[in-house]
Amino acid sequence: MPEQKAIRLCLKHRDPAGFEFLVQQYKREAFYHAHSLLGNEADACQDAFLRAFEAMPRIKTLDRFYPWFYRILRNVCLNILDRRKTRNAYVKERFTRSDGEIVSDTPEALAAATEDRQEVWRSLGELSSDHREILTLKYIHGFCYDEISETLEIPRGTVMSRLYAARQAFRQKFQNQS
Repeated sequence: MPEQKAIRLCLKHRDPAGFEFLVQQYKREAFYHAHSLLGNEADACQDAFLRAFEAMPRIKTLDRFYPWFYRILRNVCLNILDRRKTRNAYVKERFTRSDGEIVSDTPEALAAATEDRQEVWRSLGELSSDHREILTLKYIHGFCYDEISETLEIPRGTVMSRLYAARQAFRQKFQNQS
């Protein structure tokens, strides 16, 4: 089934078969995008696909599914990152002794001790979500400038300048890791 037919089925009839086709076509790409932004947060893709399915009847026209869906996925991921920041601030406050040392038996401390990620992923994870997102789109998913521009809904020149800034930030984080 062509993508356009699946989109029409979803928009006009809220057809699960049409949406299932779109999910099957883009689930891998969505997973990799979510993974690159969040790490191992598998629920983000499922939540984003559910939100997309619920939103489709309210859309009048849709030319391409994935750029529209990516914005939903991105918002889900950014919300999860915001919740993580809040949780991490709470955990740090809750499990820090008065002398500033973190109590070593916290779940976060145990997870950090057992985590053995490659330096590249570690450096990428320390970047802002905007930098991580644009580097992922360019270098992990192989998007060209025009595809990034369409996906993020920003001008091509902005893509180029953000990529430059993201590369510089990554280089600095990576050199500090080594």
